Amino acid sequence: MASSTVLSTVPTAVSTAISTASISGSVLSTISTALASTITSSASLTSSSSSSTSSSVLTTTTTTTTTTTTTTTTTTTTNGPPKQVPNTDAAGSAQKFGGISLVAFLTALATSLVVFGVQMGLFLLLRHKLARIFKPKTYLVPERERTEPPPASPWNLLSTVLRYNDREIIKKCGLDAYFFLRYLQTLLVLFIPIALVVIPILIPINYVGGLGHQVVDTNSTDTEDSDVPTGLDTLAWGNVRPKHYRRRWAHLILALLVIIWVCGVFFAELRVYVKIRQDYLTSAEHRLRASANTVLVSSIPDKWLTEDALRGLFDVFPGGIRNVWLTRDFTKLLDKIHKRDAIHVQLEEAETELIREAKRRQLKQRSLEEKRIRKAHQVKAESKKERKHRAKAEDDEAKRRAEDNGGLSVGDDDSVPHDVATAVHGREKPEGKGLGDIQEGESEQSPHHGPRSGNGLFKVGENLSRGLRKGVGFVEETGHNILVLPKALQQNVEGELERTGGFDFIKDGPQSSQTSSTSSEYDSKLHPGDDDVQPKPSFASETPLQASQARHAHTLSEATQTSTLQKGSESRIMGNTTRKVSNVNDMYITEKTRWYEFWKPPSGGYVSPVPQGYEREDYPWKVERTKWQKFKAAIPFYHSVIEDVEYPPAFTKDYATEKEEGAEWQKWLSAKDRPHHRLALFDWTPGWLPALPLVNKKVDTIYWCRAELAKLNLEIEEDQQHPERYPIMNSAFIQFNHQVAAHMACQSVTYHIPKQMAPRTVEISPNDVIWDNMAIKWWHEWARSALVFAVVTGMLILWAFPVAWTASLAQLDALVERYSWLHWLVENKTIHNVIKGVAGVLPAAVLAILLILVPIALNWLATFQGAKTGSQTTETVQTYYFAFLFVQVFLVVSITSSTFQTIANITQDITSTPEVLAENLPKAANYFFSYMILQALSTSSGTLLQIGTLFMWYVMARILDNTARAKWTRNTQLPSVTWGSFFPVYTNFACIALIYSVVAPLISIFAIITFALLWCAHRYNMLYVTRFRTDTGGVLYPRAINQTFTGLYVMELCLIGLFFLAVDENDEVACVPQAIIMIIALILTILYQYLLNRSFGPLLRYLPITFEDEAVIRDEAFQRAQERRLGIIRDDDEATALNRSAPGASDGKDIELRNLHKRTKSEADSLSRLGKLNPVRGIVQAGGWAVRGGRQVRQAAFGKAEENLRTATIYRNERRQKDIEAQRAIGDALFGGYHDEIEDLTPEERDVLVRKAFQHYALRARRPTVWIPRDDIGVSDDEIKRTQEFSKYIWISNEGTALDSKVRVVYGRNPPDFSEVDIINL
Repeated sequence: MASSTVLSTVPTAVSTAISTASISGSVLSTISTALASTITSSASLTSSSSSSTSSSVLTTTTTTTTTTTTTTTTTTTTNGPPKQVPNTDAAGSAQKFGGISLVAFLTALATSLVVFGVQMGLFLLLRHKLARIFKPKTYLVPERERTEPPPASPWNLLSTVLRYNDREIIKKCGLDAYFFLRYLQTLLVLFIPIALVVIPILIPINYVGGLGHQVVDTNSTDTEDSDVPTGLDTLAWGNVRPKHYRRRWAHLILALLVIIWVCGVFFAELRVYVKIRQDYLTSAEHRLRASANTVLVSSIPDKWLTEDALRGLFDVFPGGIRNVWLTRDFTKLLDKIHKRDAIHVQLEEAETELIREAKRRQLKQRSLEEKRIRKAHQVKAESKKERKHRAKAEDDEAKRRAEDNGGLSVGDDDSVPHDVATAVHGREKPEGKGLGDIQEGESEQSPHHGPRSGNGLFKVGENLSRGLRKGVGFVEETGHNILVLPKALQQNVEGELERTGGFDFIKDGPQSSQTSSTSSEYDSKLHPGDDDVQPKPSFASETPLQASQARHAHTLSEATQTSTLQKGSESRIMGNTTRKVSNVNDMYITEKTRWYEFWKPPSGGYVSPVPQGYEREDYPWKVERTKWQKFKAAIPFYHSVIEDVEYPPAFTKDYATEKEEGAEWQKWLSAKDRPHHRLALFDWTPGWLPALPLVNKKVDTIYWCRAELAKLNLEIEEDQQHPERYPIMNSAFIQFNHQVAAHMACQSVTYHIPKQMAPRTVEISPNDVIWDNMAIKWWHEWARSALVFAVVTGMLILWAFPVAWTASLAQLDALVERYSWLHWLVENKTIHNVIKGVAGVLPAAVLAILLILVPIALNWLATFQGAKTGSQTTETVQTYYFAFLFVQVFLVVSITSSTFQTIANITQDITSTPEVLAENLPKAANYFFSYMILQALSTSSGTLLQIGTLFMWYVMARILDNTARAKWTRNTQLPSVTWGSFFPVYTNFACIALIYSVVAPLISIFAIITFALLWCAHRYNMLYVTRFRTDTGGVLYPRAINQTFTGLYVMELCLIGLFFLAVDENDEVACVPQAIIMIIALILTILYQYLLNRSFGPLLRYLPITFEDEAVIRDEAFQRAQERRLGIIRDDDEATALNRSAPGASDGKDIELRNLHKRTKSEADSLSRLGKLNPVRGIVQAGGWAVRGGRQVRQAAFGKAEENLRTATIYRNERRQKDIEAQRAIGDALFGGYHDEIEDLTPEERDVLVRKAFQHYALRARRPTVWIPRDDIGVSDDEIKRTQEFSKYIWISNEGTALDSKVRVVYGRNPPDFSEVDIINL
């Protein structure tokens, strides 16, 4: 009976496990959290089994999809005689809680209350002692994301968490975290008024004069009539007597009020969402990011797959195009990179194990030698204190070794930029250095670069010729004198910086002829008829990450705009360009359409639009393919075949034929003691499959991994140098100069043929792109979407099979009776009792693990479907997972125990759906009371205690984390949230509470408790524990609101059925008017949601143009604040600048227009080129495309520029040093020395980094470092030397690592291949 009782609580335990584990960052942590929560939930409900037997919570056998289940369940009725439930295999398990008394209900919660108290007590006790677990965001994140340590007092802690400013939450956690917390807060706003209004009215109406009155304890009297409601059911819909059918008008009126209230709150929330999102997207900090003005365009037709064509197409939008990244099919290269990553980890683990094992043998030998010496000299053994002192000395030595600058490192190909300066300028500083040329430890008289004189932005000698060679007509190539800045240039600088958006202010170094051109060169490309230039592809994403070689944007300068203005071309003023047509007749269709060619338009029309730079039907980058090749390319999931390339040898020695001799490890180990593993038979064999001794070949892990890693490093680096080997794909990233242009491009009808150049996605973070899916064609994506939809539908329907299997685990007696070989389990009474105890919890635990795998599977399916970004994956998972939870956790549990039967009952007669819901849902109300309160108690306290994280840190980490990199990764990576599987859990809660808000009003109280506790718990975690690296921009919030409408619809359908089923004392239907009114309310609700989405739809994702000018004003204010923070300007300088920008100072004329009319073309071109050199105003993004005046340059000349550069560099260095000192004070907080604030980067640094941010990951992947521990017996150093002799294509290092007294790996710095650029959120 105990097992059966636990079985009936499986859905509750499972749901608790899902809710608790959703925030966990890893699979193992998720499972451990789920198990702990499941056991808690099961124990809570099991403890109530003895007290609830009289409440008819009795189950005799389990349910499956094919066998009939016999249950003894008290059922409540509506009015009059009980209605027969439609033909079902079994009633829903939730219906077994019908009629539970208040005493039994509270008893069932007793264990949960105890567990809640214990978990909260442990949290309050440990939160100060384990800062890394309970408040890592106070120190282990960049300064911008840090929060002040929470108060010591629990009450002060609660007050601080509740009063934390919402804007600070947005700044430190992002929009997704804020809107999730706001969603919980919105649910409180919904249910608190509902509880205050509905409960005082409906509970007396339901109870007074009702059918039953036994609320507190159903054992007080014997109730023979099973149709009489008992327990908490006496407070619900079914207790109203048939003769009181007129009371149903109160239910109707309150239901309508609930609907109106919910719709009104959702309308207000969408308005607030739009306002908050618009404020965030137009903030100066966000507008600096590349994601603010970059659009991903998919399904681009072949003839538009050139940079010139895309620039010519999209330059109709204000500000023009900044960068274009065309993509290639790097699937084969990505496969190599993924394989290399796996082999790199395997080699690192094997080398670490070899070194540690050798050290263990050395310590063992040392111990034996010391024992022999002590025995020979008759000296007593070391005392415990002496051993402890010795171990401490060895640990201190290991720490010193890990933190010093010693160690070996070979194979570094200088591909890893460890800081921003290296990423921008490379290892060797380019001659034409721009901003940031004063680096750490470099004085003005740097011996590496010679003496510096004059203005830091105007280079002397070759610097001038390299940095300003193009576009500066009045500067001689070999000039040696410092240029004096003309006064006119001061007036023109700011306008140029407005147009460039703060990214581009220095164009130094030679420009690639294939990927770069000046504005005059670009203008010639727009008119290929002048010089017969053929179209050619240009890939900004395939150039090296150095300023001297970086491709610069073909943006129209002000000089170009000047010339076009003088020509009177109105379209050119806005930056739009058109191709030059030599023959006007080419614009018309001259081919005659035959009478039967109905699929063609009539003759004489205009030809299809022709891209700029395009003249003929030839594509230099397109390879002619045979019909067979085209057929293979059309096969789904088929990738283009890349021609085989002959690579040079990657290593110089074959370990299969040449044995290693004289190695240091041979002093301590034999060859059989080295790490070994078995090879898979095929490359596509999954790594998790076990290898068979007689089938799979056994190899030395280190030797095999060395050869494979060297070969893959060579091939990958060779392929990265030749991206032209890979076919071009029909998608591109397009970065605009203005944010408003990017949003306009996404909302416009771009192409004249359906499904071409669509979809277009804005607000894409470079770190959020799924590069593996960039090569998927649009119709492949459609086919995959259909397949994924079928799989998810199958999961919804067939989920009963694994549920039935897990439920059978609880039926120990039935299993023993069926299988004779299990009789030994019951022969011994002790074993029998233990097995019964395990069987009581095992079903819920196993099912919890299965359910934890559901969001993981859905995430994989969403990625397989073809999502291009993590945000798209998250949105897909949110949709599918909510459907899964609503069907499995609510409908199946409420109506029947089988998904098949649930669907059959609902679809057998679509008009009977309200009756099916009305018959079943009220009986399950008590179950969901328990369901909601268990979430409030177990999940909230479990979220704070972080059982899974504690388990991972103190159990699994000791087993799994054996390498320096594994330890470093665990210490520096904070927990994250998978929003796609996190939101739906609470959306499902909201739907359940809305469905029962009128039928069983008490659920509002449990909903308030649940959402309040969860809101507090998650608010703490998001402020102090969880870090968010990527953000969808809050787009999950309106989707969650729309999903919550599901609760309203089911409530309305249920009430329609209940009104039609309600009868008077003569058994005649008495509430038809109420049912008709509710049908009308249902129709109006559907219409309301449609109009709501239609009205708010465009604003949910895109920005209106009305915000642009206001955003520019905020940019200027932010710029002044940044300059004050960096010490670039003083308050008196700013006051002077503001006075100069007064309306009277400009005589009411716009500086830009005045300059345009005054200057010649050559002067304007030169000044516009130099206008980009102002570092002070570089961050300002003047996105407004209407004429604006009253702005002047703040600096009187560029003389202060170098001082400003030095000040900014010193400021950044001081911040870094301060953080380094802080990290040493707290030990392992290695993250503190780096910053990812994009506002602290200079415009040139942002420009260069952004150019590579959207480069395909396959081209950015760097050679990884095999990071091994450093020892004192020479094995580590010897392994590095032998690796160097084996191949020059392996980077191996033991810098910053050591072994302590217990042969554990310790580290004292970041990995050698760590780059500060990787943590900058562009």
